[in-house]
Amino acid sequence: MANREPDVSEWGVLTATEGYGRPDSQEDYEQISYEDAMGKTWGKNGEKPYRHAAHAMIYAPDGKKLWDMYENKAVILMMMRFDGYIGFPGGIMDDGETVEFGLNRELEEEIGLDPTRHSFTKEDHVLSYVTHNKRLLLHFYCKKVTLEECLEIEKRTIDADEYGWEVLGPIRVPMFTLNDNERGLPIFLSNKFIGNAKEELLYCIEKENIMTKEEIQVALENCEKFKARYMR
Repeated sequence: MANREPDVSEWGVLTATEGYGRPDSQEDYEQISYEDAMGKTWGKNGEKPYRHAAHAMIYAPDGKKLWDMYENKAVILMMMRFDGYIGFPGGIMDDGETVEFGLNRELEEEIGLDPTRHSFTKEDHVLSYVTHNKRLLLHFYCKKVTLEECLEIEKRTIDADEYGWEVLGPIRVPMFTLNDNERGLPIFLSNKFIGNAKEELLYCIEKENIMTKEEIQVALENCEKFKARYMR
């Protein structure tokens, strides 16, 4: 059944962007190059033009031993969104903004990121996608910072303009697995993520050499075992 158009009386100020937060399947996302996303005209012959959105992963290597047993491989910052999904900070670009300018604006609004210290540039770009059903071009960025800087960024979130509104709290990804092979990263991966945030997380974990491809696969397999056992 097709989604009906949102009614202004139901969604109010969210009407213009309500559709972007609806659940997707991975088949809705086509990976494209940054150059194609930026250089091609998306939306022709009077069609509604595609909009750009950008999100970012901020992380720091850790290595701390938790309970003197489990190595926390990194501190990776995500957030609880207003709609109940877990995602990365960022958002939709305003008209006339470049993607990087809009991303830095969104990060300042959502997590209080200081753009004079941790500004995102084209060099931080990782992936771009197009989702035709939402007429949206998505860009994902990743930045490595020191552990001290990461903890400072995390603390600044609660003073951000959109804290308690679009952002309901910072979330750390548990980068360890307990001996039962469930608690930690596998159970975390069973949560509901917005869009393809889960896939972007796993892609960057491997790309940044935080975990190997084999370690990620084991975590995913244990996640599926957990869901089969407890989430029927």
